[in-house]
Amino acid sequence: MVTIATLGSHCALQVLKGAKDEGFRTLVVTQKRREKFYRRFKFIDDFLVLDKFADITKPKNIAFLKKRGSIIIPHGTLISEVGIEKVENELDVSIFGNRHILRWEADRELKDRLTREANLRSPKTFSSPDKIDRLVIAKLPGAKGGLGYFLANDEKSYWKNVKELQKKGIIDKKTPIFIQEYVVGVPVYFQYFYSPLKKELEFFGIDRRYETTVDGIGRIPAEHQKGLLPSYIVVGNIPLVLRESLLEEAYQMGERFVKAVEKHVPPGMIGPFCIEGIYNGDAEFVTFEYSARIVAGTNLYIAGSPYFSLIYDEPMSMGRRIAREIKDAKKSLNKLLT
Repeated sequence: MVTIATLGSHCALQVLKGAKDEGFRTLVVTQKRREKFYRRFKFIDDFLVLDKFADITKPKNIAFLKKRGSIIIPHGTLISEVGIEKVENELDVSIFGNRHILRWEADRELKDRLTREANLRSPKTFSSPDKIDRLVIAKLPGAKGGLGYFLANDEKSYWKNVKELQKKGIIDKKTPIFIQEYVVGVPVYFQYFYSPLKKELEFFGIDRRYETTVDGIGRIPAEHQKGLLPSYIVVGNIPLVLRESLLEEAYQMGERFVKAVEKHVPPGMIGPFCIEGIYNGDAEFVTFEYSARIVAGTNLYIAGSPYFSLIYDEPMSMGRRIAREIKDAKKSLNKLLT
């Protein structure tokens, strides 16, 4: 028996609906406060109810998941709420995809290194705030939807923002902060799926992210914007269709990323991932991040995306595509699980 399981957050609904459409039993790991919400959906067969997500690694919960033959589909909440150390060392349950690449995603320095190894055009980074000589965006570690990100144009404004975050308890003196050149342009998020069974890259879809308060500031007249500090917490996603002349480069970037992961993070890229960046004033794509697992922007396409419709003659969400890959690999699951 195989059960598709995931944490009740982020993109759980499309993951579990897709798994049920492919004939699997489904299980949601949910916090008590969200249990009522997930019980609304009849395609969820089983529940593991916890006080907090980090409790998933307790022996009794591991036993619960193993008894049901669970395969966990990782997403951002697994990284942000359970933590990479527990995922690597204590979560003794099968995970779809390459467990080891999640550390590269969570570590800003490793993330930047892999981006460059994939020969993706990247913004300048700064090793310390006293080297800031242009507008930068400062990012916190982990996958928390832009929480705590801030802009600075010199060392003084950098430390002003740091002190504000420390006052709010969002960071402490030991929190590593990644400083990256701010690229002006259109933010674009490319969604991919790599199948190790077919050795083929599939381009799934594109989204933009609606972030508070940075996307709301533009609605305020300029004379009233002074003193407002933008935040970058993602509240939703907006679908986007790219100019067809730019699609070839999007495929090439995905292919280079897959090759870089294969070289540096064995056993390589498995399943969904996202390359995130900006089209600048010259229509050049500058990559500022990647996500090495399913991203919430795929929630836009539960009934299928414009690009997956070119590949599949049936509704295909990213959640269902993951389940289809597992279904196709039932006889050799060791190729997909780490």
